[in-house]
Amino acid sequence: MDRRQFLKASSLAALAGAGPAKAETSKVPTLDDKDIDKYAPTSIKPDYYFDENKQLIRNPKQRFAFSKCYGCFNVCGARVSIDNETDKVVRVIGNPYSLTSNAGQPFALDVSPKDAMYRLSGTEEYSQTNRATLCGRGNAVIDAFNDKHRVTSCLKRVGKRGENQWKTISYEQLLKEVTEGGDLFGEGHVDGLQAIYSNPALANAAYPDFGKVKNQLFVSTSSEQGIRTDFMARFVHHAWGTPNIGTKDSYCGHQQVAGCALGCFDAVDEMALPTTDYDECEFAIFIGTNPGLSGLSLNSGSRRLATARADRPDFKYVVIDPILRALTSETDAQNSEWIPMRAGGDTALMFAMLQYVINHQRYHATYLQAPSQACADKHGEVNYTNATYLVVTDAKHPLYRQFLTAEACGLGTADVKMVINAEDGKPVTSDSESLAELFYEGPVTLADGQQVQVETAFSLLKKRVNQQPMAVYSARCGIPVERIEALATEFTSHGRRVSIETNTGCNASDGGQFAFALIMLATMVGAHNAKGGMHHMSGCGFAVMYDIFDGPLYNLNDFEQAEPEGFNAERSGNYEESDEYRQKVAKGIDPYPSNQPWNNTIVQENSGEMLVAHANANPFQFKAWINWSTNPIYNCSGLGDQVIDAIKDPKQLGLIIGIDPYINETNVYADYLVPDSLQYEQWALSRMWGSEYIGDVACVPVVEPRTAKTQEGHHVNMEQFLIDVSKKLQLPGFGDNAFKDVNGNSYAVNVPEDFYVPLFANVAHTGEVLPAPTAEDIELTSVDRVLPVFKQRLKPQELDATLFMLTRGGRYERLEQRYEGEFLNPAIRMDTQFQLYNESLARIKDSYTGQYLDGQPIYDVDRFWDGSAVREHWNNKDYPFVFSTFKSHLRSPYSAVLPRITALGEANFIQMHEDDARRYQLQSGDKAQLLSPKGTTIEGVVQADKTVAKGTIVVCTGYGHTQFGAQAVTVDGKEIPGVASRGEGIAVNTFNVVDPTRKGASLYRDRTFGSTARHGVPVAIKKI
Repeated sequence: MDRRQFLKASSLAALAGAGPAKAETSKVPTLDDKDIDKYAPTSIKPDYYFDENKQLIRNPKQRFAFSKCYGCFNVCGARVSIDNETDKVVRVIGNPYSLTSNAGQPFALDVSPKDAMYRLSGTEEYSQTNRATLCGRGNAVIDAFNDKHRVTSCLKRVGKRGENQWKTISYEQLLKEVTEGGDLFGEGHVDGLQAIYSNPALANAAYPDFGKVKNQLFVSTSSEQGIRTDFMARFVHHAWGTPNIGTKDSYCGHQQVAGCALGCFDAVDEMALPTTDYDECEFAIFIGTNPGLSGLSLNSGSRRLATARADRPDFKYVVIDPILRALTSETDAQNSEWIPMRAGGDTALMFAMLQYVINHQRYHATYLQAPSQACADKHGEVNYTNATYLVVTDAKHPLYRQFLTAEACGLGTADVKMVINAEDGKPVTSDSESLAELFYEGPVTLADGQQVQVETAFSLLKKRVNQQPMAVYSARCGIPVERIEALATEFTSHGRRVSIETNTGCNASDGGQFAFALIMLATMVGAHNAKGGMHHMSGCGFAVMYDIFDGPLYNLNDFEQAEPEGFNAERSGNYEESDEYRQKVAKGIDPYPSNQPWNNTIVQENSGEMLVAHANANPFQFKAWINWSTNPIYNCSGLGDQVIDAIKDPKQLGLIIGIDPYINETNVYADYLVPDSLQYEQWALSRMWGSEYIGDVACVPVVEPRTAKTQEGHHVNMEQFLIDVSKKLQLPGFGDNAFKDVNGNSYAVNVPEDFYVPLFANVAHTGEVLPAPTAEDIELTSVDRVLPVFKQRLKPQELDATLFMLTRGGRYERLEQRYEGEFLNPAIRMDTQFQLYNESLARIKDSYTGQYLDGQPIYDVDRFWDGSAVREHWNNKDYPFVFSTFKSHLRSPYSAVLPRITALGEANFIQMHEDDARRYQLQSGDKAQLLSPKGTTIEGVVQADKTVAKGTIVVCTGYGHTQFGAQAVTVDGKEIPGVASRGEGIAVNTFNVVDPTRKGASLYRDRTFGSTARHGVPVAIKKI
């Protein structure tokens, strides 16, 4: 049915049902297959059904198999139905063993696949609780496989870079040309990968600490591809030996993940991101996010939220965001609310709430007063904090800005800190079982008799959040003082059963500081790891929790690995260890500021910053770039126009290789395109972002890949390309003697399955070894189709457990008991010491000022790298609005090629409050132009209403593509017409601002972590 027919039929049905009812004569209508075909001609026949005897009846025309979904970065477990005649996936459903797909309670692995299918059929014995679903993104992905713009052959550019003209070449020709180089395009000599790798010279003699010429290979990757990403890292780091690998994380939401970790670990290189325990939570705050976005499972998060809304009248939540998202409605206004917030005001709100909580003593004092795990245990807590630890505030003392140690007091080692005993007011070591003082400011006598001024971390925090009056914070975030106070009161009125979570929506220049403060707000009430509170184990998998590369059967890393030498091009590391710093000091020059920003917190691997380094030729320009499954030119805020000229010019970048199923806005500039497999054609082992249990989606190719084949008959993909490049260059870790088993026997990696099969065996035998599957399990789940591949590569005793994992589509832990008393089960807790003062952060220096960073969050105006305020450069008169972007529920990085997604809305809008629009003579439907301070503009249709915070302009991401088939492509002289709908709407990222205080090309950065910032930036608007 098309939409018009459906609506017509629905109307007739409604009219027919409007007459008088006669229950005593009514009959339940029945439909046979003929009727179904008539009224639902596009409906797909099921791949099985159960008869009245509960026997499974197979559809001989179809088969099913478990696989992964890659409709977004969540990577849920999927069950796919495949047409046997066409070898096409015709339907996708959730994997019932996977939590992110089966939000009710995932099936235990000992439930057979046949029994699992019966339980999913909704019979009397089993309800619809376990419906194992995939969201709209997952259901739409099947359209990507046979799209006319999919790259399935090896392509070489014709004409200039970016003109989208290609010719088909053999895989062998591509391999020869990219490795050997030469005058490949009539534009002069190009160094091939062999010449780049084997050149022993420094990449740039002026920057010897950035390594040799081989470091002039840059590889940008997809960090969300699970074990495939590890395969790429094996090539980049351990075979080739360069530090210059980049991902999308640092221009996505990395600053919030890293910022949250500051409040969870005494470290600057960890990651954490809390999520809500919906089953028992009484009050939740979603700030800059909502459950179900790409990266947080729509299947589990949204379903759990919906269940809490429907079944638990005691559950309330607020959404704090510049734009009203699909989380609240007038129908449930008693339990949910949208609080509009001015973009970039997130840290101000956290400081305001912390101020109110601390000043009104609405915190969990006993929890905060426990200085050790022993003390926490004594008082019924599962974790503790460093709120009572003494920070040295005497600038003349060597421990200034650090914790006072037991060593300095003659009471222990430097690892043990000092607190003030709450009972007698005397200094004691932090391993004390007694409660300690939250507030203390004064002297402590050291072992040598000297006195030093100290203050507790909690006391410092109170001073910090009271540096500004509540009115200042209110003005910055755009939320009235009385509303902030009510929000803080509500958050502290439910004991531990509260949560606050974020994800990618608060990426201002202080996004890391915001996330640090967010964790502290939860720490105030002890919500971490609490029943109804927050857990921090999102995305855990066996590959994350265990060393699956080295044992228990195969040591896949047992080869002579290369060691990357030198700093990476984006300058991750300690500036004071660089040659630039040492040379300045030797010349008597002030070493600060550095000539480009350094980042000494978590290693960013920011693809955007790598390309900025290339554009600036500082420390050098790259000679070759391999871009796999990622699109920084489109996705990295502010990047495109900063680096395009340096990318398009072969004299500046000799060789570009794209590996992808599609031509995107980045690899359109490639010299060569290597076709890659799509999700159901791949070997995969992926953690599920949003899963609170340990688990991995594991799958083999369940349909024949559509990509070209090598002369040996192997399908071309990322893995095969890297294997063959490595063999030609004689790199370790591939080809012969690529790894060993635990007995020291050597094995080769000549095709992808040579690597993945033993890896799967390791996972299946990690911890408790999985049992053997039945013959029925293997046949029903189509694992029999790959059985020869596994038999050829595994020992007989290794086979059963490995096949069992595949018959369940992965390995998943399952908890029968979610709670242990008033806390989460230890299996899903993140037991740690929560930080009110991060000492490790306080030891890091800013690469511009040379001053140490602060151990606690800072509230400040937005600033650039040199410390100047953004509004000093771009005033409110010229740029009166702040800008924000957001993700839609169904748009994802590759959704432009999915007609079932684009049909839901081909364009996005310039969204603003109707009062703001009225001042500029704008209303919904008008065309307007947004102006960025860097001189770029975007144009679009205005949507003016009351669903946007005043003073903020918001545009959804994921639209306005120029590639993915939006434009015509010429291959072998034949034009493939573009699809206009793929280019509809506004592309926002190139439009966004950069940092004018940096030299040359730049990005606007988070000041703590160096991640790309994109929210709260000044913009202007005018009617056109």
